[in-house]
Amino acid sequence: MKQAFITLLALATAAAALPSHAARLHQRAFRNGTGDDVSAWDNIDWAHGTCGGNTGYVCQSGYCCSQYGYCGTGAEYCGGGGATCTSPRLYQGDGSTGAGWPAAEAWASFDNLWNANAGTIAISCNQFGQANNSPTETAQMKNAILSIAASSGVDARFILVTVMQESKGCVRVWTSYGAHPNPGLMQDHNGQYTCYGTNPCPESYIQGMIREGTTGTSSGDGLLQILNKLSTSGARKTYQAARVYNSGSLPGDGNLSNGGATNSYPSDIANRLLGCVF
Repeated sequence: MKQAFITLLALATAAAALPSHAARLHQRAFRNGTGDDVSAWDNIDWAHGTCGGNTGYVCQSGYCCSQYGYCGTGAEYCGGGGATCTSPRLYQGDGSTGAGWPAAEAWASFDNLWNANAGTIAISCNQFGQANNSPTETAQMKNAILSIAASSGVDARFILVTVMQESKGCVRVWTSYGAHPNPGLMQDHNGQYTCYGTNPCPESYIQGMIREGTTGTSSGDGLLQILNKLSTSGARKTYQAARVYNSGSLPGDGNLSNGGATNSYPSDIANRLLGCVF
């Protein structure tokens, strides 16, 4: 009996010594790779105690994943190096790290971004009054992103977050209109491929939507052409390309969060690359 008491006391003492952010992690980090409802008890990463990176575990809404892999709030968790967040911030300036924009090294891995967004993708067509993606359609979309990224040289993460920004991953997204129609998963410039009102969406159409948004159409640039026309490099080039993809040009004052069809578009892309889901 005495031995059992000493053992219990030791365990209690060890638990009390855990850092507060580690304790919060066990309450806040959830597996989100299936698109199913996230259970606060069934999907906690009890074994590893980490979020972000390649773990596939994300933080509960309102919490950020620190550079050390723990969920919490405040600058320690949501500041520089945070890998997963649900509360985007508005970046201002020219897209450089000197202006406070995230470096590419701070971006989450493709797998973690995919896992973080899987739940959103699973219900993404509700907003358009369409049937949600089937698991097959979602898998085909993922394969299209990865294969076209490999063939074009455009970072798969940039393609994925552009999909999330434009359509939330709904293969049956409607077509938006301005000077020309913008159909498909990436709402590309006067593209040919749309599955609005079509169920199931043919794999060739899913491939076509990702290809047109990434490598362009006969009448408009995709991410690849835009990137190739910019003289900057690294993460800054990605944020500038996001501005041009959304509005057609860079703002005269250099502030990427000004003068666009959606002012926050480049900032949204930066947040999504860190793992933000919104």
